[in-house]
Amino acid sequence: MPYTNVTKKIFDSGDYPEALRRAAEAMDREGFASRQRAAREQGRLLGQGFAIFCEQGAHGTSVYHGWGIPFVPGAEPCQARLTPDGGLELRVGVHSHGQGMETTLAQVAHEILGVPVERVQLIHGDTALTPYSTGTWGSRCAVMAGGAVAEACTELRERLLPIGRHLLQAPDAVFEDGAVRAGNASVSVAEMARIFHRAPQNLTEAMQARGLECTAGHKTVRDTGTFSYAAHAVEVEVDPGTGHVTLHRYVIVEDGGVLLNPLVADGQVLGGTVQGIGTALFEEMPYDAAGQPLASTFADYMLPGASDVPDIEILHMETPSPISRFGQKGIGESGAIGPPAAIVNAINDAIAHLGCEVTDIPATPERVLAALS
Repeated sequence: MPYTNVTKKIFDSGDYPEALRRAAEAMDREGFASRQRAAREQGRLLGQGFAIFCEQGAHGTSVYHGWGIPFVPGAEPCQARLTPDGGLELRVGVHSHGQGMETTLAQVAHEILGVPVERVQLIHGDTALTPYSTGTWGSRCAVMAGGAVAEACTELRERLLPIGRHLLQAPDAVFEDGAVRAGNASVSVAEMARIFHRAPQNLTEAMQARGLECTAGHKTVRDTGTFSYAAHAVEVEVDPGTGHVTLHRYVIVEDGGVLLNPLVADGQVLGGTVQGIGTALFEEMPYDAAGQPLASTFADYMLPGASDVPDIEILHMETPSPISRFGQKGIGESGAIGPPAAIVNAINDAIAHLGCEVTDIPATPERVLAALS
């Protein structure tokens, strides 16, 4: 890695075989055969299944233009502004729909400026207030918007440094931990913001004119995207009498690069995995011969419930991406990609000795029984 394939996609970083090895080790793949045989002697059908995949995210101009898409979202902007009370406003065009950007983007700003996370306000997805953006999609927010926040905050820090040096009368002062420091003396970001807005007479004319808000954009080093990947492993039991499939264990080895917030990343992967379990076992839109939908309400369209989802174990590999600001990768769809293949592979592992195979999803009890018959 990095590796360029025949379609000119550049796989940025990672160790895919290692992810699969770790998943197999976590599932005790070597010891499973004896447990499987013992279960069969009791009339129980156990199976293990694996799936490994990669997810292209945060891809930009060359990719979308090559696909003939009529817009080419190659970069992402952010406007950062310090308020008189020392707060930081971040205005971004992407929008949060549950992936915790209010937290992660505030953390990025804290990393650069040292402003406490609780003093950061995120304003997003409003064309009247925020810079123009193509929005939230394609697993691009952590990479593109995270990079844009970092760029804007870095520019803001460069504007603050001469202000701090002037106030401390220390031309060699440095920016560190949310303040400009010279020996034991320091002036915080909040204090510099207060002076700029409320006591500008204490600054030079040039400092007063420049402002404490700026807009900056971010573009990855290469615009073919980051490639996150994961290995999913699942152990299932198939009821030979009813065709019902029970998930006993589920392990994911995920590599999303450097994680801005591991808890938020886990939440995305967990939610996606439940969605993928629904794809594998429950969710379907059938139609009758007249083209009428047969699952038009949640009474007919089956969703996984809490009892259908086992405790999902997530093991992280953090291989930094060389093309993003902090080494992060997009993982927006990751959790949902692996379950259908891993679960069906596990079902087929459980029934293969009978000469049977499930070939369609969702693998409903009716389909499993049909395969067994």
